[in-house]
Amino acid sequence: MFRIPILAIVAALLAPLSAIAQHRPVAEPTPARPVEIPADGTELFRALLDRAGVKPIKEQDVWNLHEMWNLHGSRDYIVIVLGSTHHGRHGNGIDFVQQVLKNGGAALIATDTSLNLDRFVWGQQRAEVAPARIRCKNPDLVHNVIQPDGSLQPQWECPYVIPMASLKEHRNEFRNPLTHIFSGDGMEIKPLTRVATNNSSYIFVDQFQGEIRQPLAKFPKRCLAVRTDQFRFVEPERIDDALFAVGGYGPNGVDDRTYRFIAMADHSVFINQMLIEPGTENLELTYRVIDYLQGPEKRKKCLFIENGRVIDRFDGLRQAFAKPKPQMPMPNPKAVQDKVVDMGNRLIDHFETNNMLNRGLLQIFKLPSIARFFLLLLMVYATWFLLKRMFSSRKPTDIPPSPMVAGVPSGPPGVFDRRQKELIRRNNIYEPVRDMVREFFATVGVHGEPGPKCPKVVISRAVRKPESLRLAVKDFWALAFGPPQEMTVNRWRELSVYLDRVRVAHAERKWHFADVPAPALGS
Repeated sequence: MFRIPILAIVAALLAPLSAIAQHRPVAEPTPARPVEIPADGTELFRALLDRAGVKPIKEQDVWNLHEMWNLHGSRDYIVIVLGSTHHGRHGNGIDFVQQVLKNGGAALIATDTSLNLDRFVWGQQRAEVAPARIRCKNPDLVHNVIQPDGSLQPQWECPYVIPMASLKEHRNEFRNPLTHIFSGDGMEIKPLTRVATNNSSYIFVDQFQGEIRQPLAKFPKRCLAVRTDQFRFVEPERIDDALFAVGGYGPNGVDDRTYRFIAMADHSVFINQMLIEPGTENLELTYRVIDYLQGPEKRKKCLFIENGRVIDRFDGLRQAFAKPKPQMPMPNPKAVQDKVVDMGNRLIDHFETNNMLNRGLLQIFKLPSIARFFLLLLMVYATWFLLKRMFSSRKPTDIPPSPMVAGVPSGPPGVFDRRQKELIRRNNIYEPVRDMVREFFATVGVHGEPGPKCPKVVISRAVRKPESLRLAVKDFWALAFGPPQEMTVNRWRELSVYLDRVRVAHAERKWHFADVPAPALGS
């Protein structure tokens, strides 16, 4: 896993957002920390959604989406599913896509993993994202990276896709918003000929019907498809005009609501590195996709699922580039103390000069007896109320004992609670993290404590960067079985994302230990 710095183009993209924040100069400005984002993340895509006014759906609200959509519809919603669809707390996200399309909303599916799309076509027709990887040996049709010496290095796994004209029933290009994404309208909207894929799969469709009504883009001729559903080597298969993107829009068949749908065979076209890669048109593609998903209704609510996880923050980069708020000047403590003392002295002098205390007591005795009775009663009640609040706010002197668990020795009262609080106080959660990583290795077939030396890791041919995946597995092995190390809460938040990716890669049979059999596909 590597990271890249934010380039000048990111600042230009988000300039209208950061310009909103007003600030005043401070006496001693602190130097800004360089902003870094992962190359394979989607922070830029989400920042562009935020710029378009699209708001994310929070994680805690996802459980109620089905019921809410059944009652009120989902015409104003967008569902975006990126990356792996094999795991997820809320399923793979396809159920949300199907429901939002039925109610006239918009959806985008972009994944390079095997995915069945039969539910989006009618009858017994087939549609799927194939378990394969596309390679192209034509240097004129793939993305070239400029080397330090000025030469161009072809990226055989990054072919450009070719826009496709609409089908017969969608001949009117000017009025077809779906065709505008890749092919343009032949006038103001130009076709995209430099959309670079990155280790992409391809889409197979028997017949265009249902929600999948037309092809949008295809791969060049004479491309090879390398199967990824087996660890053993499979001879690459030559395919011509394999589809990269398909979609559909129109009435949902229930009422006048118009759905909008896109499916692509690679989510990497939207990652940070591809959006700012020189010579590509992936950024323009992202703008057009967001505009298409919003539609004339200007949809503002989005369920964003990436690798099975709900992402509920779109404004991360906007906050990072926003100018810092000014620091309030701290007053001089001695000057404040002198003013308070002077004001207190003047108040006391005023009371003593006018003999206000004695005069107030004399006025009380001049009141009628019934008034004095109610005044005394009020004072008693006030005293009782203050004493009650004082005793009820007292806290116990020790933490209550932890609950008893059958079969587990409890130890002294409160020992587990105190241990957990101590770990958080010291900001070192190494022990629970180590146990969690050990449980993960136990699920892949490693039992006991085999020692700090990591077994041999076997990487599938389908992995684009095998050394990066191998180093990640070894790092987690050292964390689980190596010498103790400090693990802060912030550090674990970063590592947990990579642990999820390693777990997903193992479930997809992209790696396994040499002494442990490979897992069954889909397990």
